[in-house]
Amino acid sequence: MKDFLGISVGMANWSLLPGYAKCGIEAVEISLPDKPLTELIPFARGAAALAGESGMQVWSVHLPFSRRLDISNPDDEGRENALAELYRTIDLAREVGAGTLVVHGSSEPNEDSSRPARMAACAESLSRLQAYAGEMRLAVENLPRTCIGRTGQEVALLSQSCAGVCFDVNHLLIEDHDAFLDAAGKRVITTHLSDYDGIDERHWLPGAGVVPFKRVRERLLGMGYDGPFLFELRLGGDGKPYPPEDVVKAWQKAIS
Repeated sequence: MKDFLGISVGMANWSLLPGYAKCGIEAVEISLPDKPLTELIPFARGAAALAGESGMQVWSVHLPFSRRLDISNPDDEGRENALAELYRTIDLAREVGAGTLVVHGSSEPNEDSSRPARMAACAESLSRLQAYAGEMRLAVENLPRTCIGRTGQEVALLSQSCAGVCFDVNHLLIEDHDAFLDAAGKRVITTHLSDYDGIDERHWLPGAGVVPFKRVRERLLGMGYDGPFLFELRLGGDGKPYPPEDVVKAWQKAIS
């Protein structure tokens, strides 16, 4: 059975959507940067229109993230301001037809002493964002380093306040992929796939680092995962997006 493949597009690579479609990628995540809504609206609408013209599904929208938009902020006023802005981007996601939303549980750096308060604030924010999203499913993404949601156990707990988890396979710095899936695998409703060196996030092509993609894929499918295997890649060494055909070839080799 052919894998259901997806791609995350930002302002640097959304014009490649016809090429991704030609290579067999069917789903699109539109990744919104922390920019004014006046810039986000034409970008999201343009990407969604080109996806539709290419025969692709707008699967998800990645909500903006930054220190300013930190939903784990213990400061009530700062958190309320972040939520108000994220509500507006949820409206945009609804307009372009996304069924899933991806959100970061925090920014960083975070002191260890602040983690309990930030976990609680994040859970409350997720509940409110999910309520505002209605039928759209909100997925909290696992993140690296000192971020909130850096382990399978943390995101499994946080995801009780929303629809589920976005599993970013190149963000695990504390535990391996099996340990993450043991804790959170059944809560995963979407993915971000790329490779890394195990030292820090890299967002390389699959197969360029240490991620055990074949095992991750098999375990997710065995747990009933039915979302896309969705690539979230940075620019290549030449400063340009990876060619669509290279993405699919790398995935096929990584799972063989």
